[in-house]
Amino acid sequence: GYCATGLFSSLNKAFAPSLNSELNDARSMVTQRRCKHSSTQLKRKFFQNPARARVEARRGVDRTPEPVGPRMYEAVFAFTMLPNGWSAPPGPDVQLPEYPFQMKRTKNKPSNAIGFLPVYSKFRKDGTKTTTLIKKVKGDREAFIRELRAVLDLPVPVLAREDALRIRVGGTIEVDGNHVRVVKEWLSGL
Repeated sequence: GYCATGLFSSLNKAFAPSLNSELNDARSMVTQRRCKHSSTQLKRKFFQNPARARVEARRGVDRTPEPVGPRMYEAVFAFTMLPNGWSAPPGPDVQLPEYPFQMKRTKNKPSNAIGFLPVYSKFRKDGTKTTTLIKKVKGDREAFIRELRAVLDLPVPVLAREDALRIRVGGTIEVDGNHVRVVKEWLSGL
């Protein structure tokens, strides 16, 4: 990471012509320079420091995550999942309860076929970071996230930056780790 960037680049030179020479001198001193520590080192030094943990323990700061609540929506019908991840939706004879959230399947398949559940895996950083993306969730997203936490056994962390579950722009829900099979099995039974 960079410690300081060109702070004076947004100033208009025509606004103060007498300051142009001083601005150029300051700009040459504030050019981009590398930080002494990487982001991993900063985390280790300041956020995961054993001395910090001892001080927080002395002050009574509790950093244990909240326990995961029980599942509220159990599977309604038995399903079969193909190796490619497709599962048939419930038939007309199955009585579905009213859920506070809905999941739309993908569409535009050949022969008007029923689509897949929109749950995907994404690999980043040369395959070392895997995330699960869940799209097309409508309705009460908070209820969906509570149930998803219970299914995946993800506790609610104390700090938001430590959360393994995020809502991205556009409503996509992202979970750290590859949980595609588990999420698809859960959604197929609803």
